[in-house]
Amino acid sequence: MMGFTKRRRVKFEAKEEYFLRNGALLLEKRIASNQGKAGESLRIFSAKDIQQATNNYDTRLIIGHEVATVYKGTLEGRTVAIKTPQDLNPTDYVIDFFLNHVTTKLQIDHKNVVKLFGCCIETQIPILVFEFISNGNLFNHLHGNNGDVGPRWISWPVRVRIATEISYALSYMHCATAKRIVHRDVKSWNIFLDENYTAKLSNFGFSVSISPGETFIRLQVEGGYGYIDPEYLKTRRVTEKCDVYGFGVVLLELLTGKQRTQVIQTDAKLVNFILSKEREVILGAIEGRILEEGSREDIDAFAELAFRCLRETGEERPTMKEVVQELRRIQNQSGSCSTK
Repeated sequence: MMGFTKRRRVKFEAKEEYFLRNGALLLEKRIASNQGKAGESLRIFSAKDIQQATNNYDTRLIIGHEVATVYKGTLEGRTVAIKTPQDLNPTDYVIDFFLNHVTTKLQIDHKNVVKLFGCCIETQIPILVFEFISNGNLFNHLHGNNGDVGPRWISWPVRVRIATEISYALSYMHCATAKRIVHRDVKSWNIFLDENYTAKLSNFGFSVSISPGETFIRLQVEGGYGYIDPEYLKTRRVTEKCDVYGFGVVLLELLTGKQRTQVIQTDAKLVNFILSKEREVILGAIEGRILEEGSREDIDAFAELAFRCLRETGEERPTMKEVVQELRRIQNQSGSCSTK
């Protein structure tokens, strides 16, 4: 009996230690990020809450893997996505990655960003609780899910709308928050679609805030292969134009249906059909049904916008505010209002 009591006390003390350590780190990051009004509704869940919500981490509830294991669960009568770390080694890097999700989301309140409901800091590595997005991510819709499920067709009007909605989110992050927020990992895998195919940006573990008066932050390179800004690779300078480049790759995916590794030869160089800009070569790479559904004028404008986003230097690329304006013009012309 004494042994059981001792083990229970040790377990409780460990939870308390994690809670204090992670809570202190979270508070420090919140102060540093100058948290805005979006953080008022953040909930702190207990480890027991998470265990019950995932049915004791039932593997049948797993809905995603990458940096984290994501479970579909139920908390307080609401369906949620619960993100738990795959790497159980609680390094400073891993802990910071998960807390960065929280501190960034506390600064963002936008309909095209996946909502963070709360987190659990009683575990060695914080666990995150997000709104559940029923339709999965854009990557799987365009390219299929590891051979288990094939690509699902998305009409041209909806592709334009998806691009426009994500441009809204990025423009908001770059222009409308107290500190400019750079996502640093814009890719189709991090764009989720709800039941109405409304697009929502997610996964803010690599995001950074840039203070007013600063033009860049110098950091080690992070992000998805094929989506990383070549200028960032060379200089290690993080600017908003890093997101513009990644967004340009997403535009090409929407246009061609090809994966990033098929569209991009290396992180710094586009394949010849992109570099050449020859009309017939570009059109040859575009999905056939898109050519049937969209007007030549709209498709050409969409392709040209992608090229501008993918220019070699950030100075040559448009801002996300300019991207929004061009996509809205294309959307208005093409009547992009259908839901699938």
